[in-house]
Amino acid sequence: MKINFIGLIQRFKLLIGGTYILTTLLILIGTLMPNSNLPEYQVFKYDKVMHAGAFMAWTLATGITWRAFQPQRVSLAILIVVPLLFGITIEILQGILPINRSPEWMDIFFDTLGTFLGLLVYLLLLRIKDHTERIKSEH
Repeated sequence: MKINFIGLIQRFKLLIGGTYILTTLLILIGTLMPNSNLPEYQVFKYDKVMHAGAFMAWTLATGITWRAFQPQRVSLAILIVVPLLFGITIEILQGILPINRSPEWMDIFFDTLGTFLGLLVYLLLLRIKDHTERIKSEH
């Protein structure tokens, strides 16, 4: 079975855009929620892993959403700079807003790590798509 990735992305454009907005809102809520409101679940002891995972997902969502609305390839600079600025902005807001949270350099480091992991996954998906299209055109 041959998959047309671009056609699939174009068909589900609104769902992809909605998922991107939801992902963005979840990250903002999770990172800007007052510290006293955070539940005491075991998973919150892995704050840095959550930062990396969230920014990996958000970077991947950024690439896929960009591709859905602008079919040409997204600039790698956009997939690096936009998530990094988002992460830095969140840390600045944590220092400014009265939410009992403080900015941390390590959060920015793990946001950056997640950004590059998301970029790697996005590039691997593009490579698979290109390989699939190349095989399709050869037959």
